[in-house]
Amino acid sequence: MLSRAREGSSTSAAVVGKVRSILASKRLTLYRVSQQSVALYGPSSPFFLPHHLYYDLRSGPFRPSIHQIFALSRISGYRVADWLRVFGFDLEDITRLQIELPSRRTIVLDTSLTDPNEWISWLRNRPLGEPIPSITPLARLLELGPRRRIASVSQLDRHFIYAKVGVEDAFAFPDLAPGSIVRVNPDVTADLPAGQNSGISDRLFLLEHSKGFCCCRIRILDGGVIVPFDNGLSYGQVELHCPQEARLWGAVDLEFRPLPGEEPKVPKDLARHWKPQLLPSHEDFGQLLKRTRTRMNLSIREAAAKSRIVAELLRDDRYETAPSSLSDYELRNLPPRDFHKIITLCSIYGVQFESVMKRMRIDIAEAGTEHMPDRYLFSAEPAVASKRRDVQTVGTGFVEKMLRESEGIPLFLRDSLGYFAGSARVSLDDFFWVGGDDDPLHPYLADGLLAMVNRRRKTPFHFAAKPWWQQPLYIVLMREGVYVACSCSVENGVLVIHPYSRHFHRSAEYRLHQDTEVVGQIVAIAQRFS
Repeated sequence: MLSRAREGSSTSAAVVGKVRSILASKRLTLYRVSQQSVALYGPSSPFFLPHHLYYDLRSGPFRPSIHQIFALSRISGYRVADWLRVFGFDLEDITRLQIELPSRRTIVLDTSLTDPNEWISWLRNRPLGEPIPSITPLARLLELGPRRRIASVSQLDRHFIYAKVGVEDAFAFPDLAPGSIVRVNPDVTADLPAGQNSGISDRLFLLEHSKGFCCCRIRILDGGVIVPFDNGLSYGQVELHCPQEARLWGAVDLEFRPLPGEEPKVPKDLARHWKPQLLPSHEDFGQLLKRTRTRMNLSIREAAAKSRIVAELLRDDRYETAPSSLSDYELRNLPPRDFHKIITLCSIYGVQFESVMKRMRIDIAEAGTEHMPDRYLFSAEPAVASKRRDVQTVGTGFVEKMLRESEGIPLFLRDSLGYFAGSARVSLDDFFWVGGDDDPLHPYLADGLLAMVNRRRKTPFHFAAKPWWQQPLYIVLMREGVYVACSCSVENGVLVIHPYSRHFHRSAEYRLHQDTEVVGQIVAIAQRFS
Protein backbone atom coordinates (compact mmCIF):
# COMPACT_ATOMS: atom_id res chain seq x y z
CA MET A 1 0.00 0.00 0.00
CA LEU A 2 1.07 3.58 -0.51
CA SER A 3 2.57 4.81 2.73
CA ARG A 4 1.75 8.50 2.64
CA ALA A 5 -1.61 9.78 3.85
CA ARG A 6 -3.57 11.34 1.03
CA GLU A 7 -4.85 14.94 1.09
CA GLY A 8 -7.81 14.62 -1.25
CA SER A 9 -10.68 14.14 1.18
CA SER A 10 -12.03 17.72 1.18
CA THR A 11 -15.73 18.20 0.61
CA SER A 12 -16.97 19.91 -2.57
CA ALA A 13 -17.91 23.04 -0.61
CA ALA A 14 -14.43 23.18 0.93
CA VAL A 15 -12.83 22.92 -2.54
CA VAL A 16 -14.98 25.81 -3.78
CA GLY A 17 -13.98 27.95 -0.82
CA LYS A 18 -10.33 27.13 -1.33
CA VAL A 19 -10.42 27.96 -5.06
CA ARG A 20 -12.17 31.27 -4.32
CA SER A 21 -9.50 32.17 -1.72
CA ILE A 22 -6.65 31.25 -4.06
CA LEU A 23 -8.03 33.42 -6.85
CA ALA A 24 -8.66 36.26 -4.39
CA SER A 25 -4.98 36.11 -3.35
CA LYS A 26 -4.22 37.13 -6.95
CA ARG A 27 -7.03 39.70 -7.02
CA LEU A 28 -9.01 37.53 -9.38
CA THR A 29 -12.63 36.46 -9.47
CA LEU A 30 -14.04 33.47 -11.33
CA TYR A 31 -15.73 35.87 -13.76
CA ARG A 32 -12.41 37.53 -14.63
CA VAL A 33 -10.69 34.15 -14.94
CA SER A 34 -13.44 32.97 -17.29
CA GLN A 35 -13.07 36.10 -19.42
CA GLN A 36 -9.29 35.69 -19.60
CA SER A 37 -9.67 32.05 -20.67
CA VAL A 38 -11.92 33.22 -23.51
CA ALA A 39 -9.36 35.82 -24.55
CA LEU A 40 -6.52 33.29 -24.47
CA TYR A 41 -8.18 30.21 -25.93
CA GLY A 42 -11.71 30.96 -27.11
CA PRO A 43 -15.12 29.86 -25.70
CA SER A 44 -15.14 26.49 -27.50
CA SER A 45 -11.62 25.47 -26.42
CA PRO A 46 -11.03 22.66 -23.85
CA PHE A 47 -9.05 25.29 -21.90
CA PHE A 48 -12.17 27.44 -21.41
CA LEU A 49 -13.19 28.00 -17.77
CA PRO A 50 -16.97 28.50 -17.44
CA HIS A 51 -18.36 31.12 -15.09
CA HIS A 52 -20.48 28.39 -13.42
CA LEU A 53 -17.39 26.37 -12.33
CA TYR A 54 -18.24 26.81 -8.64
CA TYR A 55 -21.70 25.35 -9.21
CA ASP A 56 -20.18 22.34 -11.03
CA LEU A 57 -17.73 21.74 -8.18
CA ARG A 58 -20.52 21.86 -5.57
CA SER A 59 -22.73 19.46 -7.51
CA GLY A 60 -20.70 16.33 -6.75
CA PRO A 61 -17.47 14.59 -7.72
CA PHE A 62 -16.81 16.91 -10.68
CA ARG A 63 -13.21 18.05 -11.15
CA PRO A 64 -11.82 20.34 -13.88
CA SER A 65 -9.99 18.73 -16.80
CA ILE A 66 -6.20 19.01 -17.10
CA HIS A 67 -6.73 21.64 -19.83
CA GLN A 68 -8.80 23.77 -17.44
CA ILE A 69 -6.32 23.27 -14.61
CA PHE A 70 -3.53 24.38 -16.97
CA ALA A 71 -5.56 27.51 -17.79
CA LEU A 72 -6.02 28.23 -14.06
CA SER A 73 -2.25 27.86 -13.62
CA ARG A 74 -1.39 30.18 -16.49
CA ILE A 75 -3.87 32.88 -15.46
CA SER A 76 -3.12 32.77 -11.71
CA GLY A 77 0.63 32.20 -12.01
CA TYR A 78 0.54 29.23 -9.58
CA ARG A 79 2.04 25.87 -10.61
CA VAL A 80 0.00 23.14 -12.27
CA ALA A 81 1.10 20.64 -9.60
CA ASP A 82 -0.28 22.90 -6.85
CA TRP A 83 -3.64 23.34 -8.59
CA LEU A 84 -3.84 19.58 -9.07
CA ARG A 85 -3.30 19.08 -5.35
CA VAL A 86 -6.10 21.56 -4.59
CA PHE A 87 -8.46 19.30 -6.55
CA GLY A 88 -7.21 16.14 -4.80
CA PHE A 89 -4.51 14.92 -7.21
CA ASP A 90 -0.87 14.23 -6.35
CA LEU A 91 1.51 13.86 -9.30
CA GLU A 92 3.94 11.88 -7.14
CA ASP A 93 1.35 9.10 -7.10
CA ILE A 94 2.51 8.32 -10.64
CA THR A 95 6.08 7.57 -9.55
CA ARG A 96 4.94 5.56 -6.53
CA LEU A 97 2.56 3.49 -8.63
CA GLN A 98 5.21 2.83 -11.26
CA ILE A 99 7.31 1.36 -8.44
CA GLU A 100 4.47 -0.51 -6.70
CA LEU A 101 2.85 -2.12 -9.75
CA PRO A 102 4.32 -5.37 -11.10
CA SER A 103 6.09 -4.83 -14.42
CA ARG A 104 7.13 -7.38 -17.03
CA ARG A 105 9.48 -5.02 -18.83
CA THR A 106 11.99 -2.48 -17.56
CA ILE A 107 10.58 1.06 -17.34
CA VAL A 108 12.07 4.52 -16.79
CA LEU A 109 10.53 6.06 -13.67
CA ASP A 110 9.12 9.57 -13.81
CA THR A 111 11.14 11.02 -10.93
CA SER A 112 10.76 14.60 -12.20
CA LEU A 113 7.41 14.82 -10.38
CA THR A 114 8.96 15.17 -6.91
CA ASP A 115 7.73 18.45 -5.44
CA PRO A 116 10.67 20.58 -4.18
CA ASN A 117 8.26 22.66 -2.07
CA GLU A 118 6.96 19.78 0.04
CA TRP A 119 7.84 19.38 3.71
CA ILE A 120 9.53 16.15 4.79
CA SER A 121 11.03 14.76 7.97
CA TRP A 122 14.79 15.06 7.73
CA LEU A 123 17.76 13.53 9.54
CA ARG A 124 20.50 14.99 11.68
CA ASN A 125 23.70 13.51 13.06
CA ARG A 126 23.90 11.96 16.50
CA PRO A 127 27.11 12.55 18.45
CA LEU A 128 29.02 9.26 18.22
CA GLY A 129 32.43 10.00 19.74
CA GLU A 130 34.13 7.09 17.97
CA PRO A 131 34.82 5.90 14.39
CA ILE A 132 31.76 4.74 12.46
CA PRO A 133 31.55 0.93 12.68
CA SER A 134 31.59 -1.08 9.44
CA ILE A 135 28.04 -2.32 10.11
CA THR A 136 25.78 -0.49 12.53
CA PRO A 137 22.13 0.53 13.04
CA LEU A 138 21.35 3.81 11.32
CA ALA A 139 19.45 4.96 14.42
CA ARG A 140 22.78 4.90 16.27
CA LEU A 141 24.18 7.46 13.83
CA LEU A 142 21.13 9.56 12.95
CA GLU A 143 17.91 10.86 14.44
CA LEU A 144 14.85 12.58 13.03
CA GLY A 145 15.07 16.36 13.11
CA PRO A 146 12.58 19.12 12.31
CA ARG A 147 10.70 19.00 9.03
CA ARG A 148 12.31 20.74 6.08
CA ARG A 149 11.41 21.52 2.52
CA ILE A 150 12.80 19.14 -0.06
CA ALA A 151 14.45 22.08 -1.83
CA SER A 152 16.51 22.84 1.28
CA VAL A 153 17.73 19.24 1.54
CA SER A 154 18.45 18.63 -2.11
CA GLN A 155 18.32 20.61 -5.32
CA LEU A 156 16.55 17.62 -6.91
CA ASP A 157 19.36 16.95 -9.35
CA ARG A 158 17.68 15.91 -12.61
CA HIS A 159 21.01 14.57 -13.84
CA PHE A 160 20.42 10.95 -12.82
CA ILE A 161 17.84 8.68 -14.43
CA TYR A 162 16.05 5.95 -12.47
CA ALA A 163 14.53 2.76 -13.86
CA LYS A 164 12.74 -0.29 -12.50
CA VAL A 165 14.02 -3.65 -13.77
CA GLY A 166 11.25 -5.81 -15.22
CA VAL A 167 10.59 -9.51 -14.65
CA GLU A 168 11.40 -10.20 -18.33
CA ASP A 169 14.76 -8.41 -18.24
CA ALA A 170 17.32 -11.13 -17.57
CA PHE A 171 20.28 -9.59 -19.42
CA ALA A 172 22.14 -8.51 -16.27
CA PHE A 173 20.94 -11.24 -13.89
CA PRO A 174 22.15 -11.92 -11.20
CA ASP A 175 23.96 -8.57 -11.05
CA LEU A 176 20.53 -6.94 -11.31
CA ALA A 177 17.27 -8.59 -10.30
CA PRO A 178 13.59 -8.07 -11.22
CA GLY A 179 12.03 -5.33 -9.13
CA SER A 180 15.30 -3.51 -8.48
CA ILE A 181 15.38 0.27 -8.80
CA VAL A 182 18.57 1.33 -10.59
CA ARG A 183 20.19 4.73 -10.95
CA VAL A 184 21.68 5.58 -14.32
CA ASN A 185 24.43 8.13 -14.99
CA PRO A 186 23.96 9.53 -18.53
CA ASP A 187 27.49 10.97 -18.75
CA VAL A 188 29.23 7.59 -19.08
CA THR A 189 27.95 6.79 -22.58
CA ALA A 190 29.14 9.87 -24.47
CA ASP A 191 31.90 8.17 -26.54
CA LEU A 192 30.62 4.58 -26.68
CA PRO A 193 28.92 4.57 -30.09
CA ALA A 194 32.16 5.85 -31.67
CA GLY A 195 34.16 2.89 -30.36
CA GLN A 196 35.46 0.22 -32.66
CA ASN A 197 35.32 -3.47 -31.68
CA SER A 198 36.06 -2.65 -28.06
CA GLY A 199 34.66 -5.93 -26.76
CA ILE A 200 32.16 -6.41 -23.96
CA SER A 201 31.68 -3.50 -21.59
CA ASP A 202 32.49 -3.83 -17.91
CA ARG A 203 29.64 -1.48 -17.03
CA LEU A 204 25.91 -2.18 -17.16
CA PHE A 205 23.90 0.21 -19.33
CA LEU A 206 20.27 1.19 -19.69
CA LEU A 207 19.48 0.54 -23.35
CA GLU A 208 16.38 1.49 -25.32
CA HIS A 209 15.32 -0.15 -28.59
CA SER A 210 12.06 -0.64 -30.47
CA LYS A 211 10.97 -3.44 -28.10
CA GLY A 212 11.57 -1.45 -24.95
CA PHE A 213 14.26 -1.03 -22.30
CA CYS A 214 16.80 -3.41 -20.80
CA CYS A 215 19.78 -3.20 -18.46
CA CYS A 216 22.75 -5.05 -19.93
CA ARG A 217 26.40 -5.12 -20.88
CA ILE A 218 27.01 -4.30 -24.51
CA ARG A 219 29.37 -5.48 -27.22
CA ILE A 220 30.57 -2.54 -29.32
CA LEU A 221 31.17 -3.10 -33.04
CA ASP A 222 32.28 -0.84 -35.89
CA GLY A 223 30.16 2.02 -37.16
CA GLY A 224 28.20 2.73 -34.00
CA VAL A 225 26.72 -0.79 -33.85
CA ILE A 226 26.07 -2.39 -30.44
CA VAL A 227 24.84 -5.83 -29.41
CA PRO A 228 23.16 -6.41 -26.01
CA PHE A 229 25.13 -9.09 -24.15
CA ASP A 230 23.90 -11.67 -21.65
CA ASN A 231 25.97 -14.39 -20.03
CA GLY A 232 23.64 -17.26 -20.89
CA LEU A 233 23.02 -16.30 -24.55
CA SER A 234 19.31 -16.68 -23.81
CA TYR A 235 18.39 -13.69 -25.96
CA GLY A 236 18.58 -13.34 -29.73
CA GLN A 237 21.84 -11.67 -30.78
CA VAL A 238 20.56 -8.51 -32.51
CA GLU A 239 22.79 -5.76 -33.92
CA LEU A 240 21.49 -2.27 -33.18
CA HIS A 241 22.59 0.94 -34.87
CA CYS A 242 22.96 3.99 -32.60
CA PRO A 243 21.12 6.32 -32.48
CA GLN A 244 18.62 5.23 -35.16
CA GLU A 245 17.65 1.85 -33.66
CA ALA A 246 18.96 2.12 -30.11
CA ARG A 247 19.68 4.71 -27.48
CA LEU A 248 22.10 4.37 -24.59
CA TRP A 249 20.64 6.27 -21.62
CA GLY A 250 23.69 5.83 -19.38
CA ALA A 251 25.55 3.48 -17.06
CA VAL A 252 24.06 1.89 -13.94
CA ASP A 253 25.91 3.14 -10.85
CA LEU A 254 23.51 2.36 -7.97
CA GLU A 255 20.90 -0.30 -7.27
CA PHE A 256 18.12 -0.52 -4.68
CA ARG A 257 17.47 -4.26 -4.59
CA PRO A 258 14.66 -6.17 -2.84
CA LEU A 259 15.90 -9.39 -1.19
CA PRO A 260 15.71 -12.22 -1.78
CA GLY A 261 15.11 -11.41 -5.44
CA GLU A 262 12.98 -13.43 -7.82
CA GLU A 263 14.38 -15.12 -10.90
CA PRO A 264 13.68 -13.37 -14.21
CA LYS A 265 12.05 -14.83 -17.30
CA VAL A 266 13.19 -14.62 -20.92
CA PRO A 267 10.20 -13.72 -23.18
CA LYS A 268 9.77 -15.57 -26.45
CA ASP A 269 9.75 -12.44 -28.60
CA LEU A 270 13.25 -11.50 -27.37
CA ALA A 271 14.66 -15.04 -27.25
CA ARG A 272 14.29 -15.38 -31.02
CA HIS A 273 16.15 -13.23 -33.51
CA TRP A 274 14.08 -10.14 -34.27
CA LYS A 275 14.41 -7.26 -36.70
CA PRO A 276 15.08 -3.90 -35.02
CA GLN A 277 12.93 -0.92 -35.95
CA LEU A 278 13.74 2.78 -35.96
CA LEU A 279 13.02 4.61 -32.72
CA PRO A 280 9.96 6.87 -33.17
CA SER A 281 10.57 10.59 -33.65
CA HIS A 282 6.98 11.89 -33.78
CA GLU A 283 3.83 10.23 -32.50
CA ASP A 284 0.41 11.34 -31.30
CA PHE A 285 -1.36 10.43 -28.05
CA GLY A 286 -2.84 7.15 -29.31
CA GLN A 287 0.42 6.03 -30.91
CA LEU A 288 2.32 6.75 -27.68
CA LEU A 289 -0.08 4.61 -25.65
CA LYS A 290 -0.03 1.73 -28.11
CA ARG A 291 3.78 1.73 -28.36
CA THR A 292 4.33 1.85 -24.60
CA ARG A 293 1.68 -0.80 -23.91
CA THR A 294 3.26 -3.11 -26.49
CA ARG A 295 6.68 -2.49 -25.00
CA MET A 296 5.30 -3.42 -21.58
CA ASN A 297 4.07 -6.70 -23.12
CA LEU A 298 0.51 -5.97 -21.99
CA SER A 299 -2.79 -6.74 -23.67
CA ILE A 300 -5.69 -4.30 -23.37
CA ARG A 301 -7.42 -6.55 -20.81
CA GLU A 302 -4.24 -6.92 -18.77
CA ALA A 303 -3.81 -3.15 -18.75
CA ALA A 304 -7.41 -2.75 -17.55
CA ALA A 305 -6.71 -5.27 -14.77
CA LYS A 306 -3.72 -3.19 -13.65
CA SER A 307 -5.96 -0.12 -13.59
CA ARG A 308 -8.14 -1.92 -11.03
CA ILE A 309 -5.05 -2.33 -8.85
CA VAL A 310 -4.43 1.42 -9.16
CA ALA A 311 -8.01 2.11 -8.05
CA GLU A 312 -7.54 -0.16 -5.03
CA LEU A 313 -4.22 1.42 -4.03
CA LEU A 314 -5.59 4.97 -4.34
CA ARG A 315 -8.98 3.99 -2.88
CA ASP A 316 -10.95 5.60 -5.69
CA ASP A 317 -12.91 3.72 -8.38
CA ARG A 318 -12.46 6.60 -10.82
CA TYR A 319 -8.90 5.45 -11.50
CA GLU A 320 -10.18 2.16 -12.96
CA THR A 321 -10.30 2.20 -16.76
CA ALA A 322 -12.39 -0.17 -18.90
CA PRO A 323 -10.80 -2.12 -21.79
CA SER A 324 -13.10 -0.33 -24.25
CA SER A 325 -11.84 3.06 -23.03
CA LEU A 326 -8.20 2.00 -23.31
CA SER A 327 -8.86 0.82 -26.85
CA ASP A 328 -10.56 4.12 -27.76
CA TYR A 329 -7.62 6.13 -26.43
CA GLU A 330 -5.29 4.26 -28.80
CA LEU A 331 -7.43 3.86 -31.92
CA ARG A 332 -9.33 7.16 -31.90
CA ASN A 333 -6.47 9.24 -30.46
CA LEU A 334 -8.83 10.80 -27.91
CA PRO A 335 -7.22 11.60 -24.53
CA PRO A 336 -9.50 11.20 -21.50
CA ARG A 337 -11.02 14.29 -19.94
CA ASP A 338 -10.91 12.82 -16.43
CA PHE A 339 -7.48 13.40 -14.87
CA HIS A 340 -7.86 10.20 -12.82
CA LYS A 341 -7.39 8.30 -16.09
CA ILE A 342 -4.26 10.30 -16.97
CA ILE A 343 -2.63 9.21 -13.71
CA THR A 344 -3.67 5.61 -14.41
CA LEU A 345 -2.23 5.62 -17.95
CA CYS A 346 1.10 7.09 -16.85
CA SER A 347 1.32 4.53 -14.04
CA ILE A 348 0.42 1.29 -15.84
CA TYR A 349 2.24 2.08 -19.11
CA GLY A 350 5.34 3.57 -17.50
CA VAL A 351 5.03 6.72 -19.59
CA GLN A 352 6.36 10.16 -18.59
CA PHE A 353 3.75 12.72 -17.52
CA GLU A 354 5.32 15.50 -19.59
CA SER A 355 5.23 13.28 -22.70
CA VAL A 356 1.49 12.78 -22.22
CA MET A 357 0.96 16.51 -21.77
CA LYS A 358 2.81 17.30 -25.00
CA ARG A 359 0.60 14.85 -26.93
CA MET A 360 -2.42 16.61 -25.44
CA ARG A 361 -1.03 19.94 -26.69
CA ILE A 362 -0.32 21.23 -23.21
CA ASP A 363 3.03 22.96 -22.78
CA ILE A 364 3.88 22.86 -19.07
CA ALA A 365 6.61 25.45 -19.69
CA GLU A 366 3.88 28.06 -20.35
CA ALA A 367 2.11 27.36 -17.04
CA GLY A 368 2.55 29.30 -13.81
CA THR A 369 5.77 28.84 -11.84
CA GLU A 370 4.90 30.40 -8.46
CA HIS A 371 4.56 28.10 -5.45
CA MET A 372 1.14 28.24 -3.86
CA PRO A 373 1.13 29.17 -0.13
CA ASP A 374 1.17 26.18 2.23
CA ARG A 375 -2.20 27.05 3.76
CA TYR A 376 -3.93 26.06 0.52
CA LEU A 377 -2.07 22.75 0.10
CA PHE A 378 -1.49 21.16 3.51
CA SER A 379 -3.89 20.42 6.34
CA ALA A 380 -1.35 21.67 8.90
CA GLU A 381 1.67 23.87 8.41
CA PRO A 382 5.03 22.91 9.99
CA ALA A 383 6.02 24.61 13.21
CA VAL A 384 7.91 27.89 13.08
CA ALA A 385 10.96 26.20 14.60
CA SER A 386 11.18 23.92 11.58
CA LYS A 387 11.18 26.86 9.19
CA ARG A 388 14.18 28.41 10.92
CA ARG A 389 16.15 25.30 9.96
CA ASP A 390 15.10 25.54 6.31
CA VAL A 391 18.67 26.08 5.13
CA GLN A 392 21.29 23.85 3.56
CA THR A 393 23.72 22.68 6.21
CA VAL A 394 27.35 21.76 5.65
CA GLY A 395 29.22 19.41 7.94
CA THR A 396 31.38 16.33 8.26
CA GLY A 397 29.00 13.98 10.07
CA PHE A 398 27.42 10.75 8.89
CA VAL A 399 24.70 12.51 6.86
CA GLU A 400 27.40 14.22 4.81
CA LYS A 401 29.36 10.97 4.50
CA MET A 402 26.28 9.14 3.24
CA LEU A 403 25.57 11.88 0.69
CA ARG A 404 29.15 11.71 -0.58
CA GLU A 405 28.98 7.92 -0.89
CA SER A 406 25.66 7.91 -2.76
CA GLU A 407 26.22 11.18 -4.74
CA GLY A 408 22.55 12.05 -4.50
CA ILE A 409 19.30 11.62 -2.60
CA PRO A 410 16.55 9.56 -4.28
CA LEU A 411 13.81 11.36 -2.39
CA PHE A 412 11.12 9.95 -4.68
CA LEU A 413 11.61 6.65 -2.78
CA ARG A 414 10.60 8.16 0.56
CA ASP A 415 6.97 7.01 0.18
CA SER A 416 7.83 3.70 -1.51
CA LEU A 417 9.86 2.09 1.26
CA GLY A 418 6.98 -0.30 1.92
CA TYR A 419 7.57 -1.76 -1.55
CA PHE A 420 10.95 -3.05 -0.38
CA ALA A 421 9.96 -3.89 3.18
CA GLY A 422 6.68 -5.63 2.34
CA SER A 423 5.07 -3.54 5.07
CA ALA A 424 3.70 0.00 5.33
CA ARG A 425 5.41 0.44 8.72
CA VAL A 426 9.03 1.43 8.14
CA SER A 427 11.13 3.37 10.65
CA LEU A 428 14.72 4.51 11.06
CA ASP A 429 15.32 1.46 13.28
CA ASP A 430 14.87 -0.79 10.23
CA PHE A 431 17.99 0.53 8.45
CA PHE A 432 21.64 -0.48 8.86
CA TRP A 433 24.78 1.11 7.49
CA VAL A 434 26.84 -1.63 5.76
CA GLY A 435 29.19 0.54 3.72
CA GLY A 436 32.31 0.07 5.85
CA ASP A 437 32.74 -3.72 5.58
CA ASP A 438 36.10 -4.34 3.86
CA ASP A 439 35.78 -8.14 3.92
CA PRO A 440 32.06 -8.89 3.35
CA LEU A 441 30.62 -12.38 3.59
CA HIS A 442 28.34 -12.01 0.55
CA PRO A 443 28.75 -10.37 -2.91
CA TYR A 444 25.80 -8.03 -2.33
CA LEU A 445 27.65 -6.49 0.62
CA ALA A 446 30.88 -5.82 -1.30
CA ASP A 447 29.67 -2.42 -2.54
CA GLY A 448 26.73 -2.07 -0.18
CA LEU A 449 25.66 1.19 1.45
CA LEU A 450 22.40 0.67 3.33
CA ALA A 451 20.40 -2.42 4.26
CA MET A 452 16.72 -2.52 5.21
CA VAL A 453 15.94 -5.15 7.85
CA ASN A 454 12.68 -6.86 8.77
CA ARG A 455 13.21 -7.24 12.51
CA ARG A 456 10.27 -9.64 12.84
CA ARG A 457 12.04 -12.35 10.82
CA LYS A 458 14.47 -13.74 13.36
CA THR A 459 14.55 -17.40 12.27
CA PRO A 460 17.32 -17.73 9.66
CA PHE A 461 17.12 -20.15 6.75
CA HIS A 462 19.81 -21.41 4.39
CA PHE A 463 19.01 -23.42 1.25
CA ALA A 464 21.87 -25.71 0.30
CA ALA A 465 20.43 -26.43 -3.17
CA LYS A 466 20.08 -22.75 -4.14
CA PRO A 467 22.77 -20.41 -5.57
CA TRP A 468 24.20 -17.49 -3.65
CA TRP A 469 21.82 -14.90 -5.12
CA GLN A 470 18.80 -16.77 -3.72
CA GLN A 471 20.14 -17.11 -0.18
CA PRO A 472 18.47 -14.93 2.47
CA LEU A 473 20.74 -12.50 4.33
CA TYR A 474 20.52 -11.55 7.99
CA ILE A 475 21.96 -9.03 10.44
CA VAL A 476 23.51 -10.80 13.44
CA LEU A 477 24.62 -9.17 16.70
CA MET A 478 27.69 -10.73 18.34
CA ARG A 479 28.21 -10.86 22.09
CA GLU A 480 30.95 -8.20 21.92
CA GLY A 481 28.49 -5.75 20.32
CA VAL A 482 29.69 -6.14 16.72
CA TYR A 483 27.15 -6.56 13.90
CA VAL A 484 27.65 -9.02 11.05
CA ALA A 485 25.71 -9.24 7.76
CA CYS A 486 25.68 -12.78 6.40
CA SER A 487 23.83 -15.86 5.25
CA CYS A 488 23.21 -18.17 8.18
CA SER A 489 21.07 -20.97 9.59
CA VAL A 490 20.26 -22.62 12.91
CA GLU A 491 21.37 -26.24 13.34
CA ASN A 492 20.72 -27.98 16.68
CA GLY A 493 20.58 -24.68 18.53
CA VAL A 494 23.79 -23.45 16.95
CA LEU A 495 23.95 -20.49 14.56
CA VAL A 496 26.05 -21.40 11.52
CA ILE A 497 27.37 -18.59 9.29
CA HIS A 498 27.73 -19.56 5.62
CA PRO A 499 30.25 -17.31 3.81
CA TYR A 500 29.79 -16.44 0.13
CA SER A 501 32.81 -14.19 -0.17
CA ARG A 502 35.62 -13.73 -2.64
CA HIS A 503 38.15 -14.60 0.04
CA PHE A 504 38.25 -17.85 1.96
CA HIS A 505 36.25 -17.98 5.20
CA ARG A 506 35.43 -21.06 7.22
CA SER A 507 31.84 -21.61 8.27
CA ALA A 508 31.61 -20.25 11.81
CA GLU A 509 29.40 -21.61 14.61
CA TYR A 510 28.03 -19.69 17.60
CA ARG A 511 25.72 -20.49 20.47
CA LEU A 512 22.40 -18.85 19.67
CA HIS A 513 21.08 -16.44 22.35
CA GLN A 514 24.41 -16.71 24.18
CA ASP A 515 27.14 -15.73 21.76
CA THR A 516 24.88 -14.17 19.15
CA GLU A 517 21.38 -12.90 18.35
CA VAL A 518 19.61 -12.60 15.01
CA VAL A 519 18.43 -9.00 14.58
CA GLY A 520 16.37 -9.67 11.45
CA GLN A 521 16.39 -10.51 7.76
CA ILE A 522 17.72 -8.08 5.17
CA VAL A 523 14.82 -7.34 2.78
CA ALA A 524 16.53 -4.68 0.64
CA ILE A 525 19.99 -3.31 0.01
CA ALA A 526 21.43 -0.25 -1.72
CA GLN A 527 24.68 -1.06 -3.52
CA ARG A 528 27.04 0.79 -5.83
CA PHE A 529 28.28 -0.21 -9.28
CA SER A 530 31.61 0.90 -10.68
